[in-house]
Amino acid sequence: MVNDLSLFSDNEELQEVATSEIRYLLMPALLGYFTLKRTTQDRYNVITKAKVYYRDFLRLCKLYGITQIELATEMEHNENTDSRVISAGRTPPDLLAMSNIREQKIERYKKQKQTEDKLKELYSEVQKSHVDDEVKRDYYTTLLKKWVNTSLDEIDSISMELPILEHMAKVKGQNKVTQPPGKDRQKQPFHPFIITKTQLQKQVFGAGYPGLPTYTVEEFYENKVKEGDFPAPDQCLHSKPSNQEQTKTEAPEDQDEEETAEALQKARDWDDWKDDHRRGWGNRQNMG
Repeated sequence: MVNDLSLFSDNEELQEVATSEIRYLLMPALLGYFTLKRTTQDRYNVITKAKVYYRDFLRLCKLYGITQIELATEMEHNENTDSRVISAGRTPPDLLAMSNIREQKIERYKKQKQTEDKLKELYSEVQKSHVDDEVKRDYYTTLLKKWVNTSLDEIDSISMELPILEHMAKVKGQNKVTQPPGKDRQKQPFHPFIITKTQLQKQVFGAGYPGLPTYTVEEFYENKVKEGDFPAPDQCLHSKPSNQEQTKTEAPEDQDEEETAEALQKARDWDDWKDDHRRGWGNRQNMG
């Protein structure tokens, strides 16, 4: 809508723009900000589009004299940042360049704090019922400077994230190529069918339900082997039982041996007790 109305031109200065229209210079920056908040679209496309919005905002601010940042210099800085991310761990870092970048970020952070403090003061003045036009212009101009610093920070973050996403897409593409064809097969929708034990049953049930496919058990198994869902019969014969199956088969034998030994010991103890305690020894009063 702003472009359709042609509110801004490359041939005018900020003093020529009406006070009520200065705030519309923020439109590209806000579009970039809210574009980055999207989570339902491809991340690479999202940050690429947001970067275009932020750069368009910086171009407008440079055009109207709000900032003196050169976009060409900023592009070279971003490319150097991308190359550092890609070559991290393989080549020694440029300590001098990193130190300069650190100083620029510290200086930008300090300016951002000063701008935010000034915005708070101007905001309280703007909220009054009667506000001077110069106060409003100062408020909108300060707000634009704040978003200039925010846009630079966002562009730095995007420039570092872009090569990572490109690398992830490359790795994902390689994995898709090397993936076995059976794993990449799209899951087919389920269709009902009839399974019978013999060929005769197949003919009987198949005649009653002509719309449903009918298979014998052997035919159903052969189809599953061809699709890769079931192992072939020769693989089943040569496959070794797992450790869990071995423990399951060995466990009952050990348990039977323990029960037999326990019963034998109990019988021996009972015989020893009967030898030491003969029948009738405890009944001396009623002798019989």
